[in-house]
Amino acid sequence: MPMFIRMPLATDVVLYDLQAKTVLNGGTLYKDIFETNLPGIVWLHMLIRPLIGMSSDALRIVDLLIFSGSALLLMFWNRRNQASVTALLWIGIALFAFYFSITEWCHFQRDTIILFPALTALWLRRKQVDRLLESQQSGTGISLSAVWGWAFLEGLCWATAFWIKPFVAVPALCVWCGSLFLIRQPRKLLVDFSGLLLGGLVLGAVGIIWMWQTGAWSWFYDTFTRWNPEYVESRTAGWNSLRFAQFLYRFYPWFLLHLVAVPLALSTLWTCWKTRRQSQAILAISQRDSLLLSLMYLGWLFQSYAFQHLFDYVHSPSHLLAIGVIGVYLSNRIHQQSLNWYWNTGIALFVFLAVLSFPNFRPERIQLWQTCVFHSSDLQLKSKLALMVQVDWDDLAAVKSFLETQQLKDHELHCYNSTLVYLYPELNIEPATRYVFFDTSLIFCPTHRGELMKSVNESSQKFIVTDLLESGFDRETALARSENSKQITPPAYPVSLKGAYPWSQPVVFRAGRYLVHRVKHPLGRFTGSGYLPTEEQVQAFARQQKLQKEKSDSASPVEN
Repeated sequence: MPMFIRMPLATDVVLYDLQAKTVLNGGTLYKDIFETNLPGIVWLHMLIRPLIGMSSDALRIVDLLIFSGSALLLMFWNRRNQASVTALLWIGIALFAFYFSITEWCHFQRDTIILFPALTALWLRRKQVDRLLESQQSGTGISLSAVWGWAFLEGLCWATAFWIKPFVAVPALCVWCGSLFLIRQPRKLLVDFSGLLLGGLVLGAVGIIWMWQTGAWSWFYDTFTRWNPEYVESRTAGWNSLRFAQFLYRFYPWFLLHLVAVPLALSTLWTCWKTRRQSQAILAISQRDSLLLSLMYLGWLFQSYAFQHLFDYVHSPSHLLAIGVIGVYLSNRIHQQSLNWYWNTGIALFVFLAVLSFPNFRPERIQLWQTCVFHSSDLQLKSKLALMVQVDWDDLAAVKSFLETQQLKDHELHCYNSTLVYLYPELNIEPATRYVFFDTSLIFCPTHRGELMKSVNESSQKFIVTDLLESGFDRETALARSENSKQITPPAYPVSLKGAYPWSQPVVFRAGRYLVHRVKHPLGRFTGSGYLPTEEQVQAFARQQKLQKEKSDSASPVEN
Protein backbone atom coordinates (compact mmCIF):
# COMPACT_ATOMS: atom_id res chain seq x y z
CA MET A 1 0.00 0.00 0.00
CA PRO A 2 2.73 2.61 0.76
CA MET A 3 4.38 1.94 -2.61
CA PHE A 4 1.00 2.22 -4.35
CA ILE A 5 0.32 5.60 -2.75
CA ARG A 6 3.75 7.01 -3.72
CA MET A 7 3.51 5.99 -7.38
CA PRO A 8 3.07 8.76 -9.99
CA LEU A 9 -0.27 9.75 -11.43
CA ALA A 10 -1.09 8.97 -15.04
CA THR A 11 -1.10 11.82 -17.55
CA ASP A 12 -4.90 11.60 -17.91
CA VAL A 13 -5.37 12.15 -14.18
CA VAL A 14 -3.15 15.26 -14.27
CA LEU A 15 -5.24 16.55 -17.19
CA TYR A 16 -8.45 16.12 -15.17
CA ASP A 17 -6.80 18.04 -12.32
CA LEU A 18 -6.00 20.90 -14.69
CA GLN A 19 -9.55 20.90 -16.03
CA ALA A 20 -11.04 20.94 -12.53
CA LYS A 21 -8.71 23.78 -11.52
CA THR A 22 -9.69 25.78 -14.61
CA VAL A 23 -13.41 25.47 -13.81
CA LEU A 24 -12.95 26.16 -10.10
CA ASN A 25 -11.04 29.33 -11.01
CA GLY A 26 -13.95 30.60 -13.11
CA GLY A 27 -13.08 29.07 -16.47
CA THR A 28 -15.43 27.16 -18.77
CA LEU A 29 -14.98 23.48 -19.46
CA TYR A 30 -14.60 22.60 -23.16
CA LYS A 31 -14.13 26.28 -24.02
CA ASP A 32 -11.10 27.26 -21.93
CA ILE A 33 -9.69 23.74 -21.71
CA PHE A 34 -10.41 21.02 -24.24
CA GLU A 35 -11.97 17.66 -23.33
CA THR A 36 -13.33 14.89 -25.58
CA ASN A 37 -15.30 13.08 -22.85
CA LEU A 38 -18.34 13.68 -20.67
CA PRO A 39 -17.61 15.96 -17.69
CA GLY A 40 -18.26 13.43 -14.89
CA ILE A 41 -14.61 12.81 -14.03
CA VAL A 42 -13.95 16.57 -13.92
CA TRP A 43 -16.86 16.98 -11.50
CA LEU A 44 -15.30 14.31 -9.29
CA HIS A 45 -11.96 16.14 -9.25
CA MET A 46 -13.77 19.40 -8.53
CA LEU A 47 -15.46 17.72 -5.57
CA ILE A 48 -12.45 16.08 -3.93
CA ARG A 49 -9.51 18.36 -4.77
CA PRO A 50 -10.67 21.28 -2.56
CA LEU A 51 -11.02 18.75 0.29
CA ILE A 52 -7.74 16.82 -0.05
CA GLY A 53 -5.46 19.34 -1.74
CA MET A 54 -3.40 18.84 -4.89
CA SER A 55 -1.10 16.12 -3.59
CA SER A 56 -0.74 13.04 -5.80
CA ASP A 57 -0.50 10.91 -2.66
CA ALA A 58 -3.87 12.15 -1.39
CA LEU A 59 -5.56 11.40 -4.70
CA ARG A 60 -4.12 7.90 -4.69
CA ILE A 61 -5.56 7.34 -1.21
CA VAL A 62 -8.99 8.34 -2.56
CA ASP A 63 -8.44 5.95 -5.48
CA LEU A 64 -7.62 3.16 -3.03
CA LEU A 65 -10.81 3.86 -1.06
CA ILE A 66 -12.98 3.80 -4.20
CA PHE A 67 -11.35 0.61 -5.41
CA SER A 68 -11.76 -0.96 -1.96
CA GLY A 69 -15.49 -0.29 -2.23
CA SER A 70 -15.61 -2.12 -5.58
CA ALA A 71 -13.53 -4.98 -4.16
CA LEU A 72 -15.83 -5.41 -1.16
CA LEU A 73 -18.93 -5.50 -3.37
CA LEU A 74 -17.34 -8.23 -5.49
CA MET A 75 -16.03 -10.13 -2.47
CA PHE A 76 -19.43 -10.31 -0.77
CA TRP A 77 -21.50 -10.91 -3.91
CA ASN A 78 -21.74 -14.65 -3.17
CA ARG A 79 -21.84 -14.42 0.62
CA ARG A 80 -25.53 -15.28 0.91
CA ASN A 81 -24.95 -18.57 -0.96
CA GLN A 82 -22.97 -20.08 1.95
CA ALA A 83 -19.61 -19.00 0.53
CA SER A 84 -16.99 -19.42 3.24
CA VAL A 85 -15.08 -16.52 4.75
CA THR A 86 -11.90 -18.12 3.42
CA ALA A 87 -13.28 -18.02 -0.14
CA LEU A 88 -14.24 -14.35 0.27
CA LEU A 89 -10.78 -13.49 1.56
CA TRP A 90 -9.09 -15.22 -1.39
CA ILE A 91 -11.28 -13.28 -3.81
CA GLY A 92 -10.26 -10.07 -2.04
CA ILE A 93 -6.58 -11.02 -2.13
CA ALA A 94 -6.82 -11.68 -5.87
CA LEU A 95 -8.58 -8.34 -6.50
CA PHE A 96 -6.02 -6.29 -4.57
CA ALA A 97 -3.09 -8.27 -5.98
CA PHE A 98 -4.30 -7.46 -9.49
CA TYR A 99 -4.80 -3.76 -8.77
CA PHE A 100 -1.41 -3.40 -7.10
CA SER A 101 0.34 -5.18 -9.98
CA ILE A 102 -0.97 -3.07 -12.88
CA THR A 103 0.67 0.15 -14.01
CA GLU A 104 -0.15 3.66 -12.85
CA TRP A 105 -1.88 4.16 -16.22
CA CYS A 106 -4.85 2.24 -14.77
CA HIS A 107 -5.18 3.97 -11.39
CA PHE A 108 -7.85 6.61 -10.70
CA GLN A 109 -9.04 6.31 -14.26
CA ARG A 110 -12.63 6.64 -15.37
CA ASP A 111 -13.15 2.94 -16.13
CA THR A 112 -12.00 1.73 -12.72
CA ILE A 113 -13.90 4.50 -10.91
CA ILE A 114 -17.25 3.74 -12.58
CA LEU A 115 -17.00 0.11 -11.51
CA PHE A 116 -18.03 1.16 -7.99
CA PRO A 117 -21.37 2.86 -8.89
CA ALA A 118 -21.98 0.13 -11.50
CA LEU A 119 -21.55 -2.64 -8.90
CA THR A 120 -23.76 -0.68 -6.49
CA ALA A 121 -26.42 -0.62 -9.21
CA LEU A 122 -25.92 -4.36 -9.73
CA TRP A 123 -26.59 -5.01 -6.04
CA LEU A 124 -29.75 -2.88 -6.26
CA ARG A 125 -30.82 -4.82 -9.35
CA ARG A 126 -30.37 -8.11 -7.50
CA LYS A 127 -32.44 -6.81 -4.59
CA GLN A 128 -35.17 -5.70 -6.98
CA VAL A 129 -35.26 -9.13 -8.62
CA ASP A 130 -35.45 -10.81 -5.21
CA ARG A 131 -38.26 -8.51 -4.11
CA LEU A 132 -40.38 -9.17 -7.20
CA LEU A 133 -39.81 -12.93 -7.23
CA GLU A 134 -40.56 -13.30 -3.52
CA SER A 135 -43.86 -11.49 -3.97
CA GLN A 136 -44.66 -13.79 -6.91
CA GLN A 137 -43.85 -16.94 -4.92
CA SER A 138 -45.73 -15.91 -1.80
CA GLY A 139 -48.68 -14.47 -3.69
CA THR A 140 -48.53 -11.30 -1.62
CA GLY A 141 -48.68 -7.91 -3.21
CA ILE A 142 -45.80 -5.49 -3.40
CA SER A 143 -46.06 -1.74 -3.47
CA LEU A 144 -45.50 -0.38 -6.96
CA SER A 145 -44.10 2.78 -5.40
CA ALA A 146 -41.42 0.68 -3.65
CA VAL A 147 -40.57 -1.02 -6.96
CA TRP A 148 -40.36 2.35 -8.68
CA GLY A 149 -38.33 3.94 -5.87
CA TRP A 150 -35.63 1.28 -5.81
CA ALA A 151 -35.44 1.33 -9.60
CA PHE A 152 -35.09 5.11 -9.49
CA LEU A 153 -32.17 4.78 -7.07
CA GLU A 154 -30.55 2.19 -9.34
CA GLY A 155 -31.00 4.54 -12.30
CA LEU A 156 -29.13 7.25 -10.39
CA CYS A 157 -26.20 4.84 -9.89
CA TRP A 158 -26.03 3.87 -13.56
CA ALA A 159 -26.33 7.55 -14.55
CA THR A 160 -23.49 8.49 -12.20
CA ALA A 161 -21.26 5.98 -13.97
CA PHE A 162 -22.59 7.10 -17.37
CA TRP A 163 -21.61 10.74 -16.80
CA ILE A 164 -18.06 9.55 -16.15
CA LYS A 165 -17.95 7.06 -19.05
CA PRO A 166 -20.99 6.34 -21.25
CA PHE A 167 -19.83 2.86 -22.32
CA VAL A 168 -21.22 1.57 -19.01
CA ALA A 169 -24.58 1.56 -20.79
CA VAL A 170 -23.68 -1.79 -22.41
CA PRO A 171 -23.27 -3.83 -19.18
CA ALA A 172 -26.23 -1.92 -17.69
CA LEU A 173 -28.43 -3.05 -20.59
CA CYS A 174 -27.15 -6.63 -20.27
CA VAL A 175 -27.99 -6.72 -16.56
CA TRP A 176 -31.49 -5.32 -17.09
CA CYS A 177 -32.16 -7.83 -19.89
CA GLY A 178 -31.12 -10.53 -17.42
CA SER A 179 -33.77 -9.33 -14.99
CA LEU A 180 -36.34 -9.51 -17.83
CA PHE A 181 -35.42 -13.16 -18.23
CA LEU A 182 -35.78 -13.83 -14.50
CA ILE A 183 -39.01 -11.92 -13.90
CA ARG A 184 -42.23 -12.52 -15.81
CA GLN A 185 -44.38 -9.71 -14.42
CA PRO A 186 -44.96 -7.22 -17.27
CA ARG A 187 -46.76 -4.57 -15.24
CA LYS A 188 -44.15 -4.42 -12.50
CA LEU A 189 -41.34 -4.57 -15.02
CA LEU A 190 -42.83 -1.55 -16.76
CA VAL A 191 -42.89 0.32 -13.45
CA ASP A 192 -39.34 -0.86 -12.81
CA PHE A 193 -38.17 0.37 -16.21
CA SER A 194 -39.85 3.76 -15.77
CA GLY A 195 -38.06 4.23 -12.44
CA LEU A 196 -34.70 3.27 -13.97
CA LEU A 197 -35.24 5.59 -16.92
CA LEU A 198 -36.40 8.54 -14.84
CA GLY A 199 -33.47 8.14 -12.43
CA GLY A 200 -31.08 8.33 -15.34
CA LEU A 201 -32.92 11.26 -16.93
CA VAL A 202 -33.01 13.26 -13.69
CA LEU A 203 -29.27 13.02 -13.19
CA GLY A 204 -28.76 13.64 -16.89
CA ALA A 205 -30.84 16.80 -16.67
CA VAL A 206 -28.86 18.01 -13.67
CA GLY A 207 -25.62 17.65 -15.64
CA ILE A 208 -27.04 19.42 -18.70
CA ILE A 209 -28.32 22.29 -16.56
CA TRP A 210 -24.84 22.65 -15.02
CA MET A 211 -23.25 22.84 -18.47
CA TRP A 212 -25.87 25.31 -19.68
CA GLN A 213 -25.44 27.62 -16.67
CA THR A 214 -21.65 27.57 -16.86
CA GLY A 215 -21.62 28.26 -20.61
CA ALA A 216 -20.09 24.89 -21.46
CA TRP A 217 -23.07 23.40 -23.32
CA SER A 218 -22.43 24.87 -26.78
CA TRP A 219 -18.75 23.96 -26.59
CA PHE A 220 -19.64 20.47 -25.37
CA TYR A 221 -22.05 20.04 -28.29
CA ASP A 222 -19.41 21.22 -30.75
CA THR A 223 -16.87 18.77 -29.33
CA PHE A 224 -19.20 15.78 -29.49
CA THR A 225 -20.49 16.51 -32.99
CA ARG A 226 -17.33 17.73 -34.73
CA TRP A 227 -14.37 16.25 -32.83
CA ASN A 228 -15.52 13.03 -31.19
CA PRO A 229 -16.56 11.08 -34.33
CA GLU A 230 -13.02 11.40 -35.65
CA TYR A 231 -11.51 10.53 -32.27
CA VAL A 232 -13.67 7.39 -31.95
CA GLU A 233 -12.94 6.34 -35.52
CA SER A 234 -9.20 6.53 -34.84
CA ARG A 235 -9.43 3.69 -32.29
CA THR A 236 -8.96 1.10 -35.04
CA ALA A 237 -5.44 2.37 -35.77
CA GLY A 238 -4.34 1.46 -32.24
CA TRP A 239 -5.48 -2.14 -32.51
CA ASN A 240 -2.41 -3.71 -34.09
CA SER A 241 -0.52 -6.88 -33.27
CA LEU A 242 2.49 -5.13 -31.68
CA ARG A 243 0.43 -2.96 -29.32
CA PHE A 244 -1.80 -5.91 -28.43
CA ALA A 245 1.27 -8.01 -27.59
CA GLN A 246 2.56 -5.19 -25.35
CA PHE A 247 -0.88 -4.94 -23.75
CA LEU A 248 -0.89 -8.68 -22.95
CA TYR A 249 2.63 -8.43 -21.54
CA ARG A 250 1.62 -5.67 -19.12
CA PHE A 251 -1.42 -7.70 -17.97
CA TYR A 252 0.46 -10.99 -17.66
CA PRO A 253 -0.63 -13.36 -16.17
CA TRP A 254 -3.98 -11.78 -15.34
CA PHE A 255 -5.29 -11.77 -18.93
CA LEU A 256 -5.32 -15.60 -18.71
CA LEU A 257 -8.32 -15.28 -16.39
CA HIS A 258 -10.51 -14.40 -19.36
CA LEU A 259 -9.78 -17.83 -20.84
CA VAL A 260 -11.53 -19.29 -17.80
CA ALA A 261 -14.10 -16.60 -16.97
CA VAL A 262 -15.65 -16.31 -20.44
CA PRO A 263 -16.51 -20.03 -20.71
CA LEU A 264 -17.80 -20.03 -17.12
CA ALA A 265 -20.02 -16.99 -17.81
CA LEU A 266 -21.37 -18.45 -21.06
CA SER A 267 -21.97 -21.78 -19.33
CA THR A 268 -23.94 -19.97 -16.62
CA LEU A 269 -26.12 -18.29 -19.24
CA TRP A 270 -26.74 -21.58 -21.03
CA THR A 271 -27.52 -23.47 -17.82
CA CYS A 272 -29.99 -20.82 -16.67
CA TRP A 273 -31.66 -20.72 -20.08
CA LYS A 274 -31.97 -24.51 -20.21
CA THR A 275 -33.31 -24.73 -16.65
CA ARG A 276 -35.89 -22.04 -17.28
CA ARG A 277 -37.08 -23.64 -20.52
CA GLN A 278 -37.44 -27.09 -19.00
CA SER A 279 -39.19 -26.27 -15.74
CA GLN A 280 -40.50 -22.69 -16.07
CA ALA A 281 -39.70 -22.49 -12.37
CA ILE A 282 -38.00 -19.60 -10.62
CA LEU A 283 -34.24 -20.07 -10.63
CA ALA A 284 -32.39 -20.70 -7.40
CA ILE A 285 -30.75 -17.74 -5.70
CA SER A 286 -27.23 -18.92 -6.53
CA GLN A 287 -28.15 -19.27 -10.21
CA ARG A 288 -29.69 -15.80 -10.32
CA ASP A 289 -26.65 -14.25 -8.69
CA SER A 290 -24.26 -16.00 -11.07
CA LEU A 291 -26.40 -14.99 -14.06
CA LEU A 292 -26.45 -11.28 -13.21
CA LEU A 293 -22.71 -11.13 -12.48
CA SER A 294 -21.92 -13.08 -15.68
CA LEU A 295 -24.02 -10.68 -17.77
CA MET A 296 -22.26 -7.72 -16.16
CA TYR A 297 -18.86 -9.27 -16.95
CA LEU A 298 -19.66 -10.25 -20.55
CA GLY A 299 -21.22 -6.85 -21.30
CA TRP A 300 -18.21 -5.02 -19.87
CA LEU A 301 -15.74 -7.22 -21.71
CA PHE A 302 -17.64 -6.75 -24.99
CA GLN A 303 -17.81 -2.95 -24.87
CA SER A 304 -14.13 -2.61 -23.91
CA TYR A 305 -12.97 -4.58 -26.95
CA ALA A 306 -15.69 -3.54 -29.42
CA PHE A 307 -15.93 0.23 -28.88
CA GLN A 308 -12.88 1.53 -27.04
CA HIS A 309 -9.18 2.20 -27.60
CA LEU A 310 -6.51 -0.33 -26.67
CA PHE A 311 -5.60 1.57 -23.51
CA ASP A 312 -4.71 -0.39 -20.36
CA TYR A 313 -7.14 1.41 -18.07
CA VAL A 314 -10.08 0.52 -20.33
CA HIS A 315 -9.59 -3.20 -19.65
CA SER A 316 -8.87 -3.20 -15.92
CA PRO A 317 -12.53 -3.54 -14.77
CA SER A 318 -13.16 -6.59 -16.97
CA HIS A 319 -10.24 -8.35 -15.25
CA LEU A 320 -11.68 -7.50 -11.84
CA LEU A 321 -15.08 -8.84 -12.90
CA ALA A 322 -13.37 -11.98 -14.25
CA ILE A 323 -11.90 -12.54 -10.78
CA GLY A 324 -15.42 -12.17 -9.37
CA VAL A 325 -16.95 -14.64 -11.85
CA ILE A 326 -14.27 -17.25 -11.21
CA GLY A 327 -14.41 -16.66 -7.45
CA VAL A 328 -18.19 -17.19 -7.37
CA TYR A 329 -17.90 -20.41 -9.38
CA LEU A 330 -15.11 -21.82 -7.20
CA SER A 331 -16.82 -20.89 -3.92
CA ASN A 332 -20.05 -22.60 -5.09
CA ARG A 333 -18.13 -25.66 -6.26
CA ILE A 334 -16.14 -25.94 -3.02
CA HIS A 335 -19.39 -25.66 -1.03
CA GLN A 336 -20.89 -28.57 -3.00
CA GLN A 337 -17.81 -30.74 -3.56
CA SER A 338 -14.02 -30.59 -3.45
CA LEU A 339 -12.02 -29.34 -6.42
CA ASN A 340 -10.56 -31.96 -8.74
CA TRP A 341 -6.90 -32.21 -9.65
CA TYR A 342 -6.95 -29.99 -12.75
CA TRP A 343 -8.63 -27.13 -10.89
CA ASN A 344 -6.10 -27.42 -8.06
CA THR A 345 -3.23 -27.60 -10.54
CA GLY A 346 -4.48 -24.63 -12.52
CA ILE A 347 -4.97 -22.48 -9.43
CA ALA A 348 -1.52 -23.36 -8.08
CA LEU A 349 0.12 -22.60 -11.43
CA PHE A 350 -1.65 -19.25 -11.75
CA VAL A 351 -0.73 -18.22 -8.19
CA PHE A 352 2.87 -19.16 -8.92
CA LEU A 353 2.91 -16.99 -12.07
CA ALA A 354 1.19 -14.10 -10.27
CA VAL A 355 3.71 -14.16 -7.43
CA LEU A 356 6.67 -14.30 -9.83
CA SER A 357 5.41 -11.30 -11.81
CA PHE A 358 4.17 -9.25 -8.83
CA PRO A 359 6.16 -5.99 -9.06
CA ASN A 360 6.41 -5.27 -5.33
CA PHE A 361 8.31 -8.52 -4.79
CA ARG A 362 11.23 -7.22 -6.83
CA PRO A 363 14.27 -6.52 -4.61
CA GLU A 364 14.78 -2.97 -5.90
CA ARG A 365 11.18 -2.08 -4.99
CA ILE A 366 11.24 -3.82 -1.60
CA GLN A 367 14.17 -1.58 -0.64
CA LEU A 368 11.93 1.47 -1.24
CA TRP A 369 9.23 0.37 1.17
CA GLN A 370 10.63 2.21 4.19
CA THR A 371 11.17 5.37 2.10
CA CYS A 372 7.55 5.18 0.93
CA VAL A 373 6.33 4.93 4.52
CA PHE A 374 8.27 7.87 5.94
CA HIS A 375 8.58 10.25 2.97
CA SER A 376 6.08 11.85 0.62
CA SER A 377 6.57 11.28 -3.08
CA ASP A 378 8.78 13.50 -5.20
CA LEU A 379 9.95 13.22 -8.82
CA GLN A 380 12.90 11.01 -7.88
CA LEU A 381 10.80 8.55 -5.88
CA LYS A 382 8.16 8.46 -8.59
CA SER A 383 10.82 7.59 -11.16
CA LYS A 384 11.79 4.52 -9.13
CA LEU A 385 8.22 3.39 -8.48
CA ALA A 386 6.75 3.92 -11.96
CA LEU A 387 5.74 0.65 -13.61
CA MET A 388 5.21 2.16 -17.05
CA VAL A 389 8.03 4.32 -18.37
CA GLN A 390 5.93 7.10 -19.88
CA VAL A 391 8.21 9.74 -18.35
CA ASP A 392 11.92 10.01 -17.55
CA TRP A 393 11.38 11.71 -14.23
CA ASP A 394 14.96 12.83 -13.55
CA ASP A 395 15.20 14.52 -16.94
CA LEU A 396 11.76 16.07 -16.48
CA ALA A 397 12.96 17.48 -13.15
CA ALA A 398 15.90 19.08 -14.98
CA VAL A 399 13.50 20.70 -17.47
CA LYS A 400 11.42 21.97 -14.58
CA SER A 401 14.50 23.51 -12.94
CA PHE A 402 15.47 25.29 -16.15
CA LEU A 403 11.97 26.66 -16.73
CA GLU A 404 11.80 27.92 -13.14
CA THR A 405 14.70 30.24 -13.95
CA GLN A 406 12.67 31.77 -16.80
CA GLN A 407 9.97 33.07 -14.41
CA LEU A 408 7.15 32.02 -16.70
CA LYS A 409 3.60 33.28 -16.27
CA ASP A 410 0.28 31.66 -17.20
CA HIS A 411 -0.08 30.72 -20.91
CA GLU A 412 3.63 31.22 -21.66
CA LEU A 413 4.53 27.52 -21.74
CA HIS A 414 3.34 25.04 -24.34
CA CYS A 415 3.93 21.32 -23.71
CA TYR A 416 3.66 19.83 -27.18
CA ASN A 417 3.41 16.19 -26.05
CA SER A 418 0.89 14.82 -23.57
CA THR A 419 3.62 13.14 -21.49
CA LEU A 420 4.83 16.61 -20.49
CA VAL A 421 1.56 17.60 -18.80
CA TYR A 422 3.20 17.20 -15.36
CA LEU A 423 5.11 20.44 -15.92
CA TYR A 424 2.00 22.62 -15.62
CA PRO A 425 1.13 21.72 -12.00
CA GLU A 426 4.81 21.46 -11.04
CA LEU A 427 5.38 25.05 -12.26
CA ASN A 428 1.88 26.16 -11.17
CA ILE A 429 1.08 27.79 -14.51
CA GLU A 430 -1.77 27.44 -17.00
CA PRO A 431 -1.19 25.94 -20.48
CA ALA A 432 -0.59 28.14 -23.51
CA THR A 433 -3.62 26.78 -25.38
CA ARG A 434 -6.83 25.01 -24.41
CA TYR A 435 -5.54 21.83 -26.09
CA VAL A 436 -3.49 20.40 -23.22
CA PHE A 437 -2.94 17.02 -24.94
CA PHE A 438 -1.82 18.83 -28.07
CA ASP A 439 -0.11 16.00 -29.94
CA THR A 440 -3.00 13.63 -29.17
CA SER A 441 -5.48 16.07 -30.69
CA LEU A 442 -3.19 16.56 -33.68
CA ILE A 443 -2.86 12.82 -34.35
CA PHE A 444 -6.41 11.66 -33.59
CA CYS A 445 -8.23 14.66 -35.12
CA PRO A 446 -6.20 15.61 -38.23
CA THR A 447 -9.05 17.50 -39.93
CA HIS A 448 -8.93 20.06 -37.09
CA ARG A 449 -5.29 21.02 -37.61
CA GLY A 450 -6.33 24.48 -38.73
CA GLU A 451 -7.96 25.15 -35.36
CA LEU A 452 -4.93 23.75 -33.53
CA MET A 453 -2.56 25.96 -35.53
CA LYS A 454 -4.75 28.98 -34.89
CA SER A 455 -4.63 28.31 -31.14
CA VAL A 456 -0.81 28.35 -31.03
CA ASN A 457 -0.59 31.42 -33.28
CA GLU A 458 -2.95 33.33 -30.98
CA SER A 459 -1.28 32.16 -27.77
CA SER A 460 1.31 34.07 -25.75
CA GLN A 461 3.70 31.12 -25.52
CA LYS A 462 7.38 31.90 -24.97
CA PHE A 463 8.71 28.36 -24.57
CA ILE A 464 7.77 25.00 -26.04
CA VAL A 465 8.78 21.65 -24.54
CA THR A 466 8.87 18.57 -26.78
CA ASP A 467 9.40 14.88 -26.09
CA LEU A 468 11.51 13.20 -28.79
CA LEU A 469 10.40 9.71 -27.76
CA GLU A 470 6.71 10.55 -28.04
CA SER A 471 7.35 12.39 -31.30
CA GLY A 472 8.55 9.33 -33.20
CA PHE A 473 12.21 8.82 -32.27
CA ASP A 474 13.26 5.53 -30.70
CA ARG A 475 15.02 5.72 -27.33
CA GLU A 476 18.53 5.22 -28.70
CA THR A 477 18.07 7.95 -31.31
CA ALA A 478 16.40 10.32 -28.86
CA LEU A 479 19.16 10.03 -26.24
CA ALA A 480 22.13 10.11 -28.65
CA ARG A 481 24.67 12.94 -28.39
CA SER A 482 26.09 14.83 -31.35
CA GLU A 483 29.85 14.90 -31.96
CA ASN A 484 29.45 18.62 -32.62
CA SER A 485 29.76 20.21 -29.19
CA LYS A 486 27.68 23.19 -30.35
CA GLN A 487 24.71 21.00 -31.27
CA ILE A 488 22.41 20.44 -28.29
CA THR A 489 20.03 18.18 -30.20
CA PRO A 490 20.69 14.51 -31.13
CA PRO A 491 22.58 13.78 -34.40
CA ALA A 492 19.37 12.66 -36.13
CA TYR A 493 17.52 15.86 -35.23
CA PRO A 494 16.41 17.64 -38.44
CA VAL A 495 18.48 20.82 -38.23
CA SER A 496 17.66 21.62 -41.87
CA LEU A 497 13.91 21.37 -41.29
CA LYS A 498 12.54 24.86 -41.80
CA GLY A 499 9.14 26.28 -41.03
CA ALA A 500 7.82 23.18 -39.23
CA TYR A 501 6.13 23.78 -35.88
CA PRO A 502 7.53 23.31 -33.28
CA TRP A 503 10.78 21.73 -34.52
CA SER A 504 12.07 24.80 -36.35
CA GLN A 505 12.00 26.82 -33.13
CA PRO A 506 15.52 27.08 -31.64
CA VAL A 507 16.42 24.61 -28.89
CA VAL A 508 17.90 26.32 -25.81
CA PHE A 509 17.95 23.45 -23.34
CA ARG A 510 17.98 19.66 -23.45
CA ALA A 511 17.57 16.98 -20.79
CA GLY A 512 17.70 13.50 -22.29
CA ARG A 513 14.71 13.05 -24.58
CA TYR A 514 13.23 16.46 -23.69
CA LEU A 515 13.90 19.68 -25.63
CA VAL A 516 13.04 23.22 -24.61
CA HIS A 517 12.46 25.58 -27.55
CA ARG A 518 12.43 29.35 -27.32
CA VAL A 519 9.61 30.74 -29.44
CA LYS A 520 10.58 32.94 -32.36
CA HIS A 521 8.00 33.98 -34.92
CA PRO A 522 6.85 32.93 -37.43
CA LEU A 523 5.88 29.64 -35.84
CA GLY A 524 5.57 27.76 -39.13
CA ARG A 525 3.18 24.90 -39.84
CA PHE A 526 2.70 21.27 -38.83
CA THR A 527 4.58 18.40 -40.42
CA GLY A 528 2.41 16.03 -42.43
CA SER A 529 2.22 13.21 -39.89
CA GLY A 530 2.49 15.19 -36.69
CA TYR A 531 5.72 13.31 -35.89
CA LEU A 532 9.30 14.51 -36.05
CA PRO A 533 11.28 13.31 -39.10
CA THR A 534 15.00 12.59 -38.85
CA GLU A 535 17.60 14.69 -40.65
CA GLU A 536 18.11 11.82 -43.10
CA GLN A 537 14.39 11.74 -43.90
CA VAL A 538 14.35 15.52 -44.43
CA GLN A 539 17.29 15.32 -46.83
CA ALA A 540 15.72 12.40 -48.70
CA PHE A 541 12.47 14.33 -49.04
CA ALA A 542 14.34 17.39 -50.31
CA ARG A 543 16.15 15.28 -52.94
CA GLN A 544 12.86 13.76 -54.03
CA GLN A 545 11.27 17.18 -54.38
CA LYS A 546 14.25 18.43 -56.36
CA LEU A 547 14.13 15.42 -58.69
CA GLN A 548 10.43 15.87 -59.29
CA LYS A 549 10.98 19.54 -60.09
CA GLU A 550 13.73 18.71 -62.58
CA LYS A 551 11.50 16.15 -64.30
CA SER A 552 8.68 18.68 -64.44
CA ASP A 553 10.95 21.35 -65.93
CA SER A 554 12.36 18.97 -68.57
CA ALA A 555 8.87 17.83 -69.59
CA SER A 556 7.59 21.40 -70.11
CA PRO A 557 7.87 22.87 -73.66
CA VAL A 558 10.90 25.05 -74.33
CA GLU A 559 10.04 28.62 -75.19
CA ASN A 560 11.52 30.06 -78.44
